[in-house]
Amino acid sequence: MERILSQRTLSLPRLLLTALLLSCSTASLLYAQDFESLLTELSGSNADQLESEKTPEKKKEPPPHLSSADIASLSENDELAPEENVKTNGVTLQGLDKPTARVFIIDATIGQTIEFGTLKIVVQHCEKAPLENRQESMAFVKITETKPNCPAQQLFSGWMFSSSPALSSFDHPMYDVWIKECKDLKK
Repeated sequence: MERILSQRTLSLPRLLLTALLLSCSTASLLYAQDFESLLTELSGSNADQLESEKTPEKKKEPPPHLSSADIASLSENDELAPEENVKTNGVTLQGLDKPTARVFIIDATIGQTIEFGTLKIVVQHCEKAPLENRQESMAFVKITETKPNCPAQQLFSGWMFSSSPALSSFDHPMYDVWIKECKDLKK
């Protein structure tokens, strides 16, 4: 044991094991001999050598080239592949008129211009998750504002998500608009 403590450079694991052994007052001489033989064995081995360094490197073959048609056919046959989102022809939006604190629920078809105060809202695409337990709807929305004697100004153009309205929010001092759900409207 004294030889171990007299070494100038002790690695942290060796130092911790040594301190643990010395702190145990009931450690037997037999245990100390096993500890010393373990330290000798570890210091002489290549235990910390990486597995990748031990085995010769094999030549990596490039993955086979798959076309988009091949990838599409793979997902159609795979029962564990995620289901496609359901595209809908309608959307339900919710709007808040901040000065009056009135909330409006608006149903509209895709491509229809919705007038909400000075805003003109057009939903260009809407789809929802196919699973009933995961209520997620997403819509691509363009919002412009038309004030009297001013040209129309585009305020928002992007995706809105029903489960996370703050992720891509529309910021306006007078109005809030967010998507509630995508749904199929009767024609």
